[in-house]
Amino acid sequence: MLDVYLTDVQKKVQLKDYPGEHPVKFILNFKKIFPSIMELLLPVLPNDENLDEMTWESTTADFELFKLLLSGWGVIELRLNALSQFKNKDYADQLVKTAQQKRKEYAKAQQKLKTVELDYLFMHEIHALIDAELVEIGEKFYLPILRNLWKDKVSHPVLNAKF
Repeated sequence: MLDVYLTDVQKKVQLKDYPGEHPVKFILNFKKIFPSIMELLLPVLPNDENLDEMTWESTTADFELFKLLLSGWGVIELRLNALSQFKNKDYADQLVKTAQQKRKEYAKAQQKLKTVELDYLFMHEIHALIDAELVEIGEKFYLPILRNLWKDKVSHPVLNAKF
């Protein structure tokens, strides 16, 4: 269970719906996918330094972004799994690497982008690549859904990955 203290409303919430058993391991692994996680959730180490009792601090808005990234990655994993059945796992893995490279290019070319915006662009690129592959088997495009979910969270140029 992930215990998060929302500093703006001074309320403690719990998140149970995440993969894995240990919340600290999960967060550390998840930040490898989305570096903005460490800006959205700040670790609070207990006095006895017992990592099993680690808690997190966030604002309501940042916590909502975290949950959006979490659910977004779940959709990506489902779609990558479908793609690996249609093509193969190596092909799906290469697609993720291509999207990661595109994220680095955005970071270099658009240096004013926030980390969470770069994370969105990473998801955008993955879905664009998956959409292009799965359209062959009649799969619907996911990018309009992604843009709708994020429309109030990032700017219009970021939303559409057009600079």
